[in-house]
Amino acid sequence: MSSLISVIVNCHNGEKYLENCISSILDQKYQNFEIIFYDNFSSDNSKKILDKFNDNRIKYFYSDIKMSLYKARNEAIKKSSGSLIAFLDVDDWWDK
Repeated sequence: MSSLISVIVNCHNGEKYLENCISSILDQKYQNFEIIFYDNFSSDNSKKILDKFNDNRIKYFYSDIKMSLYKARNEAIKKSSGSLIAFLDVDDWWDK
């Protein structure tokens, strides 16, 4: 069996990029992954956009305070289950 990869996406008000970012992960050939979506105190429609994907591999976490990126990444790592971790910022995407 292939290793579970935790793809960590940190987001603060990233609604403009979110659909492309998440779609690029879901479109990968390798499918044994979880997406740890760490919402760093967003006030935009990020949660609503994420909910449209309806994929049980996406795990949503919300921070009640705005943190620095490194702190938010560390919090997201604590939520991950994979044996490998990959980071993809919300304003980036992967090619197929």
